Amino acid sequence: MRINVRAFVPARAPMLVWGRALFFAVSLLPVGLLPAQSALLQASLLAPRPAAAATDQTVVTASADSPRASYDNFARLGKAGEWEKAAQYLALTPEQLERGASLARRLKLVLDQRLELESSTLSPLSYGDTLDGDFEHDRIGVIAGPTGLPEAVTMRRINDGGLARWVFSGTTVGTIDFWFGELGVPWLRDRLSPTLMREGPMRVLLYQWIGLALALPVLYLVSWVTSWLVRSVLGRIVARTATNWDDRLLLKLRGPFRLWVGAVAATPLLGVLDLNSRVGDLLDATARGLVLLALFWAILRIIRLMQDRLVTASWSEGETHARTLVPLLSNILRVTLGILALLVVLSQFGYQVTSLLAGLGIGGIAVALAGQKTVEHLFGSISLAADRAFRVGDFVRVGTLEGTVERIGLRSTSFRTQDRTIVRVPNGRLAEERIETFGARDRIFFRVDLGVTYDTPPETLTLIRNEIEGHLRAQEKIWPDQVQVHIIGFGDSAINLRVSVWLQTVDYAEFLDIRHRVLLQFMEIVARHGSSFAYPTRTVHHIMDGPPPVTGGASPTITPS
Repeated sequence: MRINVRAFVPARAPMLVWGRALFFAVSLLPVGLLPAQSALLQASLLAPRPAAAATDQTVVTASADSPRASYDNFARLGKAGEWEKAAQYLALTPEQLERGASLARRLKLVLDQRLELESSTLSPLSYGDTLDGDFEHDRIGVIAGPTGLPEAVTMRRINDGGLARWVFSGTTVGTIDFWFGELGVPWLRDRLSPTLMREGPMRVLLYQWIGLALALPVLYLVSWVTSWLVRSVLGRIVARTATNWDDRLLLKLRGPFRLWVGAVAATPLLGVLDLNSRVGDLLDATARGLVLLALFWAILRIIRLMQDRLVTASWSEGETHARTLVPLLSNILRVTLGILALLVVLSQFGYQVTSLLAGLGIGGIAVALAGQKTVEHLFGSISLAADRAFRVGDFVRVGTLEGTVERIGLRSTSFRTQDRTIVRVPNGRLAEERIETFGARDRIFFRVDLGVTYDTPPETLTLIRNEIEGHLRAQEKIWPDQVQVHIIGFGDSAINLRVSVWLQTVDYAEFLDIRHRVLLQFMEIVARHGSSFAYPTRTVHHIMDGPPPVTGGASPTITPS
């Protein structure tokens, strides 16, 4: 016996699903190729079948007078459209003889749509399933009856002209009309030509395949029109608001809304076709997957909109780290939601997500070892964002690397060097490096040592020092709280005068210009006081062995170099 769970489900629950016609077509038609592993599909396709005898039925040749042989003949005649001959396998009363062909046709459709019975599950023995002790009847399945309770589909053994054979019992034949009426559209089936009622791939009738092909453009048109009407109404409402984020939100949700609203039209339209349990279950799983896909799609678009709004908001102008942290967290959230959406959609197609997660937990150890660098870089990016080490546009020095931050990603950060090349450094490495951020400074330090010649008198040095300090304090871009000009020592060839000052600018190009002008002024001040900058010099004394030569009283020559 084979029990079909779908036989007890009166109607499919409405599914809120749809989207673009192409996406729907790609999702619906190939879905039959997906592995059917869910509990619902297992009940429909892999339900346990009774053993007809202690002997293995898959290797025993069926007797000509067995239930399996009778069902095979009934199915073969029905598929060929020979309904008069197929009616011979029904236990008909005299009142039912005139409707024999119609009843056989209806029973074939009911069995195909509700049970999808495989003859290999039936007994190959002449006496049928002997395990239940009944040698005259065999139950091959159950379908919900008029009372809503399971009604057995049975075959009984009869003697026809001294020959035993199996036919569908009178009780089963008496319930055929009710079962056929529950298929949804008996008026349509009774009016279709036999050609359209022939089976196609996946036991879907020809007229059902035509209906599926016609449903796609109809569903696309319905979803497009509905989406346009809703957007027209909501567009007038959001146009009256002072902000524009609701207008952008309405535009962003157009695609997910079409995918969602299509289910309202798809469910009753596909219900008219009343597909068999296998295809129906697969389409239901697809519908649930598309519903979840639409929801996650909408959430991802909302996250993207919130990211753009937060980055461009007025409050973030003073919080420069937000321009780095918000996109980073947004990317992490989108990746997490993408993985979650994949797992949820897979669960709708029968994949055991809990088993998958358990397997990932075991295999995750190996994956973690192999991808430890990737995880390290991911956490490194979070650490950099949380510490506000730098932001996009900052000029930084990392080790020996100097450049401008162009992009901060999940795995690496891109720097534009002064040679206009791009250098990408993994975030895990950056988190451990010494980072010097020039963009965070509020002023630039300037220091220079002036070497004045030794022949400069002390009072002149004092005048030079005072004039340099006064000149610096008079500059607009000089920070006046720290202007230092002092003699720091005596060198080999000069008296060293050190100038230390802060320039109130963060623009390096402006700093270079100010330094240029200040250094020229230093040269003018030193020259104006009759002094000069010392050249590196060294005095060499020549000492000769023996008495000095007679030179007419002249002193030895000392040659400076």
